Amino acid sequence: MSLIIDALITFCDVTTIGLCGFNKVPQIIKLAKEKSVKGLSLASILLELTSYSIMFSYNVYSAYALTTYFEYPLLIVQDVVMLTLFLALSGRLSPVEILPVAALPCFAYSIASGTLPNSLIKTLVGMCTPISASSKVVALLAIIRSKNSESVSIPTWCISSYTSITRLFTIYVESADPALLMNFGTSFVLNTLIIIVAIIYKPRKKVD
Repeated sequence: MSLIIDALITFCDVTTIGLCGFNKVPQIIKLAKEKSVKGLSLASILLELTSYSIMFSYNVYSAYALTTYFEYPLLIVQDVVMLTLFLALSGRLSPVEILPVAALPCFAYSIASGTLPNSLIKTLVGMCTPISASSKVVALLAIIRSKNSESVSIPTWCISSYTSITRLFTIYVESADPALLMNFGTSFVLNTLIIIVAIIYKPRKKVD
């Protein structure tokens, strides 16, 4: 690879990981401040958390360079915090609700360690695109149905759109993994749609 391509990859890796380190922070702060889950979806958070866990485990299993997927553990931690806050604000914080999430680390380890058959791992990764897409479609529908995006953080989705583009570039250059390319390409389109809809349904401040 040329020096220019190498420099671009490094820039994309650094900015992607750096931004993902606080991607969900604006959304978490907004939730804590508004104390409302209006326009948000529990199903969307759970689906996204599942998708991130599978993709993180698959990258570990495939022995890809850490710089190409380090954002996943950062996003997983933030999603867990956001999920806990969502459940608390909606009065649904209980062991029954948290139990499925607690099982995710064991599931992720079985993929990363190669405990599961390779064919099953490939199948799970192939399912990541529809799972990730479903989480974003559910998030999109939650905004449209409520016609209110007051609890939705637009900066969070803007960061997600940017990191989808950077990962499309780095993955295409370094591995051209079709499953990963499909996942990030779909994510970019849906992230952008969510930004547009969130802007449309953003509550307007009343002018005295």
